[in-house]
Amino acid sequence: ATMATPVTRRKVLQLYKQLLRAAEKMPTPNRRNHVRTKTRSEFKANIALTDPQDIDFCIRYADTNLDTVLVQAEHLTNVMSDPNYMTDI
Repeated sequence: ATMATPVTRRKVLQLYKQLLRAAEKMPTPNRRNHVRTKTRSEFKANIALTDPQDIDFCIRYADTNLDTVLVQAEHLTNVMSDPNYMTDI
């Protein structure tokens, strides 16, 4: 089994930290917890990967998830800060 290269390892750890930091931008405790739990479980489930293609796929997937979390956090924060939120339903 081949080990992840130092560059790959650094990128994975960087994404992990970025996702956990992005979770803190979510506007509600439930959403923050969901992102943290999902991030930890996904990384834990893939910790033993050795195939470079699998590792690359997971890195791209995590990168996409990071973008999604950041966009959702901004959108939800804006929506929930609207004074009419929950009043115009």
